[in-house]
This record gives sequence, structure tokens and C-alpha cells, in this order.
Amino acid sequence: MKRLMASIPVRAALRGNYFFYTFALGSMAPFLIVYFKDDLGFHDGRLGLMMMIRPAVALIAQPFWSILADTGGHRGRLAFVLAVTAGCLFPILMAARGLAFLIGLLLIWSFFNAPLNTLNDAIVFQYLGVHKRIRFAQFRIFASLGWIVSMLVIGRLFDRFGVHWLFFVYSFGVFGAAFFLWRIPPDEKATWRKGFLAVRVLLAKRNVIFFLIAVFLFEFANHMGYTFLSVYGMSLGANHVQVGWIWAVATAAEVVTMMAFPRIVRKISIKTVLLLGMLFTVVRWLPFGFMRVWWQILPLQLLHAFTLTFGYIGAATFMDMESPREIRFSAQAFYSTFILNSAAITGAFFGGQISHRWGYSWLYLTAGLFTLFAAFWLAFLVKTPHYPAHE
Repeated sequence: MKRLMASIPVRAALRGNYFFYTFALGSMAPFLIVYFKDDLGFHDGRLGLMMMIRPAVALIAQPFWSILADTGGHRGRLAFVLAVTAGCLFPILMAARGLAFLIGLLLIWSFFNAPLNTLNDAIVFQYLGVHKRIRFAQFRIFASLGWIVSMLVIGRLFDRFGVHWLFFVYSFGVFGAAFFLWRIPPDEKATWRKGFLAVRVLLAKRNVIFFLIAVFLFEFANHMGYTFLSVYGMSLGANHVQVGWIWAVATAAEVVTMMAFPRIVRKISIKTVLLLGMLFTVVRWLPFGFMRVWWQILPLQLLHAFTLTFGYIGAATFMDMESPREIRFSAQAFYSTFILNSAAITGAFFGGQISHRWGYSWLYLTAGLFTLFAAFWLAFLVKTPHYPAHE
């Protein structure tokens, strides 16, 4: 086994980790809410509350694990432990009888699962270093491929055998990711006190504060849309296979922009990239809730290419450019913890309340308007980071 692991190049291990981790996410993220609605009978208001649990736990879990990651100097081993533990815990959710027991199990599982996405991104940024940072999308594309394969396979599996199979498919995916994580070599250690002080310095920058507000509004709107996308599609007549298609079309589209991302950011500023991502997302969400049948969603899902690549990856790259080298992971962890997770919590909650009371048309209209406001905020109040903080 040691000889096999040593024979895997680090670049291949990073890509394999992304592929299998997002393969696991592809079984969990779109279909866990379907399991809650169809198998457990939760209404949209309660669905929003249930989907808040994972990002809420991340507010505690990600700072905790980020300190260990920065001070321990072996993020790959830490991610390995988290992935294996999360994979072992997730199938136990099927045994939950009663709401309190289910919430308790979700809290425990989320503590180990929540930091994995941020940790995976930070490992890649650390490997790429300063000058190859724009190649991040070339690694992240394997996450898209894992998601596409997951969507094309899992929907048919769930339609035939039941959505409860998502728990086992998720475990298979994170165990596959753990196999590749073991190959990641140790990296430089950091002092957590120094990291916290540096983050305070980072947050003292007016441009960073305005940037974080813009991204919070953007991701708040996106999480309203994403959280209820699967159940919205099923309300328009889609089955599990077709829900998979809805997600797969979006991810396939993002592959194109990811391949072009390094060339794009060499020609236009990262702020412009992020702004374009927001504007295309406005066009996506505003009419989204007025569809009559599920397949009418598909053309709008193609715009996910800009929501994800220009928006999510653009924002992560912006944050990385503003962060000193020694706190790169702490900065990404802060960004993910207090911005992305806060947006996920509020987006899931308000999305559930809006859809439960007024329907999906108002849900997606609200998402589009918040994204438009975020775009104006970014355009007029945020400046491009011309000189990366690492250099």
C-alpha cells in the first residue's frame, strides 16, 4: 500500500481528492433535502431549518479545525481523518427515529464534514503557491467532473432503489477522497496567534470588508436558490433522474469556464470576473421561479458556469490575493466560516420561509434582486487587489 501511495503524483492526488469528494457531495447536497421532504414528510419551512444545521455547525467546526491545520502543518492528514470519520457517521442518519435524534446526529456529522471543502481548497492553494494561483480552476475542474458523474449515476440509482441510498454513496465518495488525501505531503506550519493577529490586520482593510459584504449578499441569494432547487424541480414534475440532469447540466457548463479561467484572469481583473459572475446570476435567478415544467429550467442552469467559476472561484481567488502567505488557510477558513456559512444559514432559513408562505416564484425573484444589489455594491465600493499580499 505504501508503494502504491508513493507512486501517485501529488497533482494526481489533489485531483482525485476533488473528484471523489464532490462525487460524495453530489449524492448528499441535492438529495438530502429530497429525503427529508419525501421520506420524512417535512414542509419547506422545516426543510430550511434542517438545511441550516450543517453551515451553523461549521461556524464552530471550521475555526477549530483551521487552528489544527495551521499549527499542525499536515492538512492532508487532517482532511483524511475528517473524511473517514464523516463517511462512517453519515449512514447512521438512516437510523434516526424522531426529530431530536436526527438533529443530534446531523450536528455530530456536520462537525467533521463541514470543514472539508475549505480544507481541500486551502491544500490546493498551498501546493500552487503564489505565481501559479490562477491555475486553481484547473484543479477545481475535477470537482466538477466528480459532480457530473454523480448526477448522471445517482439519480437513476435513487429512482430505482430509493433515495436512502444517498447515505452509502456519500460514504463511498469520501472514502475515495481519503485514499488520495493520504498522499498529500506535509506543508509549512503557522502560529495560530500570529494567524489571528494577521486576520485582524486583514479585516482592518476597508476593501476587504466591502468585498465580504458583497460576497455575503451574493451567496445568500445563491443558497436560497440552491437549497430548494431539487424540490422545486420535483414540484415541476421531475423525477430523481431528471433532478440529476438539472444539476448535471449546470456543472457541465461550468467545466467550460473553468478551462478558460486562467486565460480570463490574465486579461481582465478579478473584480471584473466576479462582477460578471454576479450579473449573469441575476439573469439566471430572476425568471427561474416562473417555469411551468422542469425542463424549462435547463437553459437557465447553463448560467451556473458564471455563478460558480466567476463567482465562487473568483471570490476565493480575490480573498487569496488579499491574504498574507502565512495565514492563507486561516483567511480562507474565515471567509468560508463567517461569510459562506452565514450566507448558507440565512439563505436556507429565509428561502424556506419564503417558499413555504409565498411559493417558489417569490423565492427565486428575491434571490435575483439580492444578487443585483450585491453586483452594484461590488461595482461601486470594492477595488481590485492589484498586488497580491503574498508577494
